[in-house]
Amino acid sequence: MHYRRRRAARGLGVALAAGLLALGTLAPAAAATAPARIILVSHCPNTVQQGQASGCVTELQTLLNAHGASLTVDGDFGSATTTAVKAYQTSQGLTSDGLVGPATKSALYYEDPSVPIDLRSLRCPVQLETDENDGCVTELQNKLNSNGAGLTVDHDLGAATVTAVRNYQTSHGLTATGLVDPPTKAELYGDAAPQQPADLGSGRYAAVVSYAQQATGQNIQYVWGGGHEDGAFSFGPSIGICDDYGGSIQPCPADKEVGLDCSGFTRWLYWRAGAGDIGQTTRDQVVNPKLAQVSAAGAIPGDLVYFGGSASTVHHVGVYIGNGLMINASHTGTYVRQDTVASHSDLLGYYHVTGVTSAALADSLAGPAPHEAG
Repeated sequence: MHYRRRRAARGLGVALAAGLLALGTLAPAAAATAPARIILVSHCPNTVQQGQASGCVTELQTLLNAHGASLTVDGDFGSATTTAVKAYQTSQGLTSDGLVGPATKSALYYEDPSVPIDLRSLRCPVQLETDENDGCVTELQNKLNSNGAGLTVDHDLGAATVTAVRNYQTSHGLTATGLVDPPTKAELYGDAAPQQPADLGSGRYAAVVSYAQQATGQNIQYVWGGGHEDGAFSFGPSIGICDDYGGSIQPCPADKEVGLDCSGFTRWLYWRAGAGDIGQTTRDQVVNPKLAQVSAAGAIPGDLVYFGGSASTVHHVGVYIGNGLMINASHTGTYVRQDTVASHSDLLGYYHVTGVTSAALADSLAGPAPHEAG
């Protein structure tokens, strides 16, 4: 069974292809609500049920709302949540007992690949990949067919679809790469051609904090290797990789999921603020001459905070937002979220992204370094 973790529909229709993806702002959750935790894996009970209160319940309520419920997402499994679970189970032909066991969990995450998904949303990778099989490909095939491709709509990005993409790109004055990248998406939807974000100068730090805060409300999951596609407009959520994966969730889910790893997240934010490419991996970033280490007392919101024993062993990065807090893509099984800097014991230091010249921006578009997940 193919599934992709659902993201609740929260106004994600603005295109990455437009250069600056304006994510919808959300009302902040109550302070006591536990951060969502993916319920398919071992940190959640085998059966999630009434009386429990945890991030597993937060996730459950979010998923139920994505399926049409209208629950208050408070992380507390009460009678309203039980009613919503029973209604969902009935709609899916499952035993309507209000107990969220393996069958109900799998159904909640399953997405029918025949249902089209807007290519510009965060539910689709910034650049669709060969052999991808999901609703994003269904949407692509429908769009290509509306331009005369004559494809069988089978939600599989195989050789015939790649050929149709190349033909479409050639006929519309695009480089015929066969890659469904933001310029191709923009052309398919009749959107304006994507532009490189302008450097926001001293305003980049506040913008990075704003973008990071917006991302915490979008259920963007941590994916090993996510956010490291090639190309001038390739920044943002992508399907990950399983090379060198060492996460606790086995088998590795990364090559079937869309999201960001820690360095892919910070790379995306600073690109959106016009800083170009600050580096693909934590090791690339921490030695980038665009970054200068500052003291904890001198750090400002928008600076980056790195963890590890040294620059050669750095393994994690987050965006400092002040008051000892950071926003980060933490690890497999979590979403982009707010944590304390002190939640990691091996602080390497705070780093400030310095001014970006047009030459530096041009250099950053020449192509990323060899891939390594942060």
